Amino acid sequence: MKKIFVALINFYQIIISPDQGAFSSRRKYCVFEPSCSEYIKEAINFGGVFYGLRKGAFRIAKCHPWQKRIIDPFKP
Repeated sequence: MKKIFVALINFYQIIISPDQGAFSSRRKYCVFEPSCSEYIKEAINFGGVFYGLRKGAFRIAKCHPWQKRIIDPFKP
């Protein structure tokens, strides 16, 4: 199950993502470093799918347009 979710995240990062995907622009949309998709991928690899999705949901909930750039690495 981990491999499926990691593969979906990789697909998103390569094709769909506005920051790093195939159709990305020069503008950086994500305010977090690393990006939320990379953060979720690291969390899934560390603690499993449900752990990673939960950590990712909390990370995405913290995101808003008025936020300044934040370096927030994954911490187990």
